[in-house]
Amino acid sequence: MSELIQIVYISRATFEAGPRENGVEPHVARILLKSRQNNPRQGLVGVLFYGDGNFFQCIEGEREAVESLFTRISADSRHKDVRVLSVRNIEVRTFNEWSMKYVPAAREVMMTVKAFGFDHFDPYRFNEDQVAEMLALLQRISDPTLGRLNSAAPPPGEAHDFMGLTYLALAIATLALAVSCINLAMTMEWL
Repeated sequence: MSELIQIVYISRATFEAGPRENGVEPHVARILLKSRQNNPRQGLVGVLFYGDGNFFQCIEGEREAVESLFTRISADSRHKDVRVLSVRNIEVRTFNEWSMKYVPAAREVMMTVKAFGFDHFDPYRFNEDQVAEMLALLQRISDPTLGRLNSAAPPPGEAHDFMGLTYLALAIATLALAVSCINLAMTMEWL
């Protein structure tokens, strides 16, 4: 059986935040789109929060896939000061329903940050309990970007089957069209 892990990391954005499009900062929207396209192929899931220039992200999946993605993420020039808050083995994926869930700077997050005693979102000051509380909160809050950022993706483990079925259906449709054309040509005595 494969080993599932969860990694939670934080970082600071290197870009100047732009105007929100569909409720999402444009740089973050591009990150989400790419994650939602690529993660299902690797059986990865997770959640991303961006607030006050800081990222808080959780990625879950098979160890090799998570570590490979995290290596690429660490080298991304759109952020700096990457710090891993936790890495742990898990039995099941917490964010199994999302290839990459996005939670905007929601009221619930800001209320939680204030309850932590902070005047803004600063995950570099989070202790272990606050990290766990933030993860639980992000799991409960809905993702308003679903349907707006091409987020449709099969659940992990079904990604390869989904793509395989798509190609199979396309091949069958192409074959059926070819057979229909040949039948039509024979009926019309073109062959």
